[in-house]
Amino acid sequence: MNKEKREFLRFECLLPAEVVKIEGKANLVERVTAHDFSREGLKLTISFNLDPGSTMELKLFLPEKNISSKLSGEVTWSKGVQNKMEVGLKIKEMDKRLKSEILNWVFPKWLEKERKKQQKP
Repeated sequence: MNKEKREFLRFECLLPAEVVKIEGKANLVERVTAHDFSREGLKLTISFNLDPGSTMELKLFLPEKNISSKLSGEVTWSKGVQNKMEVGLKIKEMDKRLKSEILNWVFPKWLEKERKKQQKP
């Protein structure tokens, strides 16, 4: 059995994002989706290959609150899923206030889903 390496819970969500830069590839704008978010990282679905150790810059959007935040991170894992790639991104730099704003938005939604799962027989 694999031991969980994450220090913080990841909260399921669907947040639109844009890849702004990948290791030396400037002026790249690729729309992607964040599928979970934590204090330390997030999972993205992308349409191109990225190897662990790659660095990227993203712009993450929270449409319901009309905010966005730039962040930079390092790919910690990647795997192919249905003609797409999923990657785990460890956040290296992000505005702390905006990170808290996003966490405060995703946590109650995640908690509600978890409660519903536990209520099902």
